[in-house]
Amino acid sequence: MWKRFGILFFFLLMISACSKTHAVPSGYHSYNMEKVSSAVEQLEFKPELPEYIPIPMISVVSDIYQDEGKECMDLSFYTPDNDLLTIQFSQGEMDTPWIDPEELSISEEVEGVYEDNRFSKKLTWEKDGVTYLMTYRASVAPEEGNEQSVTRQQLVEVARSFHS
Repeated sequence: MWKRFGILFFFLLMISACSKTHAVPSGYHSYNMEKVSSAVEQLEFKPELPEYIPIPMISVVSDIYQDEGKECMDLSFYTPDNDLLTIQFSQGEMDTPWIDPEELSISEEVEGVYEDNRFSKKLTWEKDGVTYLMTYRASVAPEEGNEQSVTRQQLVEVARSFHS
């Protein structure tokens, strides 16, 4: 009897360890994954999704559209203060205008381009034939010397959290 109990306990312990959900790191926020996954399922291609985002979300809006014959999607996350985080997905390359781009490493396999101007912060990268563009805009342009609430490092960390 105890042997069976021990085997059952071990089995349950292994199952719970395998199904463990990832905790959202401090300084980041969860989002309505069910609504976002449902919207993404409408695409012909399958982009990866972040485990978390750098802002507290009160609503998310999705939009599927065509750009130069390519299917694209925008996911727009809004905060209570009306700050905006938009994640765009495109199958293939995306034509993104840059003011002062900076190349950076997102992971060992993925390189990205980052831009910080007075009105927005942008990070783009390509993985498995899908181009991602994440843009953060504060609801009000920051005063000279003030920083927007989302940092470059936070955008990079969110990009690292993307998974299928």
